[in-house]
Amino acid sequence: VRNNADNMIHAVTKAMKEGGDKVSADEKTAIEKAITALKEALTGNDKDLIEAKTKDLTDASAKMAERLYAAG
Repeated sequence: VRNNADNMIHAVTKAMKEGGDKVSADEKTAIEKAITALKEALTGNDKDLIEAKTKDLTDASAKMAERLYAAG
C-alpha cells in the first residue's frame, strides 16, 4: 500500500511536469491537494486512509492522464 502510494505520487508529479501547459490550473490545484493529503496519510500507519488518499489522487489525476496520453 505504501509503495503504491509513493509510486502514484512520483508518477503523477512527473506527468504534471511533463504535461506543463496541458494541465489546467484547477486540475493542478486539485492534484496538488491530493498529493499533499496522501503524503500526510503516509506519515501515519492507517492503511485504509492511505488507500483512500491514493484513490483520491488517482481520481484527481485521471482526466489529466487521459488527455496527456491522447496528446502523446
